[in-house]
Amino acid sequence: MKARNSTILIFSLLFLLASCEENGEMPEKDSGIPVDFQGLSIDSLEILQTNIPEGLYTDLTFVSETTGFAISNSGDIVKTNDGGLSWEKLSSPADFFLNRIQFVDSETGYIVGGDDTGGYLLKTMDAGQNWELFNLETPDNVMPTGLFFLNDTTGYISGERLFRKTIDGGRTWSEVIDHVSGNIRDVAFKSANEGYAATDDGKYWKSVDGGTNWQSMQVNTTDHLKRIYFAEEKVLAKCLTNAFVDLEIGERVCAVPEGAFNFLFLDDTRCIGIGQHYEGEYLPYGDVFLTNDAWRTFVWKKYSPQSEALNITAIAAVKKGKVLMIGSGTVNMSVIELRY
Repeated sequence: MKARNSTILIFSLLFLLASCEENGEMPEKDSGIPVDFQGLSIDSLEILQTNIPEGLYTDLTFVSETTGFAISNSGDIVKTNDGGLSWEKLSSPADFFLNRIQFVDSETGYIVGGDDTGGYLLKTMDAGQNWELFNLETPDNVMPTGLFFLNDTTGYISGERLFRKTIDGGRTWSEVIDHVSGNIRDVAFKSANEGYAATDDGKYWKSVDGGTNWQSMQVNTTDHLKRIYFAEEKVLAKCLTNAFVDLEIGERVCAVPEGAFNFLFLDDTRCIGIGQHYEGEYLPYGDVFLTNDAWRTFVWKKYSPQSEALNITAIAAVKKGKVLMIGSGTVNMSVIELRY
């Protein structure tokens, strides 16, 4: 009898597991990727019907599955509370180019930008309802290109001959490195201790003690290192040319499509690239590139500039299994959703 009951129990468990797999309800691995995740597909791209205001959006971030913020090159800040279906324009003290946005929690966020008068930092402590404006007094009126806050008080900005740190939430700043030369295009931390700053001529700075000390490093290229990306354990820098450099090994590891200018890594092999390309016409086509094998191969979706998008510029993960991208067009704005 016991053997018969054990057999029934085993078949019951197998049936339950098969049913869960068929319905897409399998438990998740520790990697955070659902076990039924087969890869990124252009068939999973969909343009949402939204009311996002017109503009060229430069960056996008989400603080929860529903709440996100986007910034534009004309100083606009917009917010969604329903995962990107509807948007509201927030009151903004900026009428200049906004470049990067980061929230350290659901209430506290930072934006850097500027114009020919200099660089500026915007800060909110109430989820975007009010923004405080700080003049960064950057050298030669330089606009910061890099922004990273470790918490609500300690953060970094970078740019042309610019690499500064604040420990009071952006009110005062100190130089990270004496006599900065060249362009420090981006700064980012992989953890509370491990930080990177990408520069021109194949150089970068690395800290392993939370930003107290920085060491100059060189990779096997003289190409400009632009933006830093983390792909699980890998630390990658996008070159000015169409390639990624693995900073840990100091070598180029993959080429990327010419039309891809911004990226979102979901893991060390699956990545989304966005941008635009021309086909001999006056207006460019908006592009979304998807790879499941670290850019050895990719699939490509182009959007018509007349009705869909002539440039896709901002991208962010909303939650596990959902990514949003924002594109501008001659007729409509395009908020593109990718489900995976």
